[in-house]
Amino acid sequence: MSKYSLFDISIKETSLSRIYETPCYSVENFYTSVQCFSEILRTEFKLTESDENFQRCISLYTKLQEDFHNAVELLNAWIACQKEQSSRLNISRLSVLRFVHIDLDKIIVKYTINDLYEMFPNVPIIPQKELDIKIFELQSNIRQKSFRGKFEIEFLFYFLQKLMKEANNGNYPYFTRKVNVILHLSKKTIISDLSQYADTSSCLYSYLESFQVAC
Repeated sequence: MSKYSLFDISIKETSLSRIYETPCYSVENFYTSVQCFSEILRTEFKLTESDENFQRCISLYTKLQEDFHNAVELLNAWIACQKEQSSRLNISRLSVLRFVHIDLDKIIVKYTINDLYEMFPNVPIIPQKELDIKIFELQSNIRQKSFRGKFEIEFLFYFLQKLMKEANNGNYPYFTRKVNVILHLSKKTIISDLSQYADTSSCLYSYLESFQVAC
């Protein structure tokens, strides 16, 4: 499973042509689309598309995800530029909450470019022009697909945790009535917890079918 080409070299440019490559940054991005979120609402929240609360949740998720992407755009561009420089970035254990505050009514940025260099003092300075080019490249794609998957699915995790609390309490303006939700989520197991709702890309079907033909 190869990562998004703006962060890593596409396997299409290597000899590993028989390995499946996701059409997004990583497998986590399959969990953060509006389509996936809609399936969660239908099954876990027991909401139908005709329900006003369904539409409220979709509108809220769409808006907040856009705000989140605006907040972490610089972070994603900076990481991508550092990857191109072959910089050693130990970011696997960093939570997205180190960089943003996530609430249902707002996303607050908690970092600056200087903070990133303080956290990783041994990496090269990226010229602003290169950062601007990388931001443009990321914006040219669907950000939900091109941004770092670990941060994307963390956003979904914290969003769902807060949304479930509001649903169970029936708090306005998020819900017009109580909506009982029993969904046990863990950051460590969210991939398996929500696996039945994740997007399945057409290229994965094609990839699997190619092996059937070969047999």
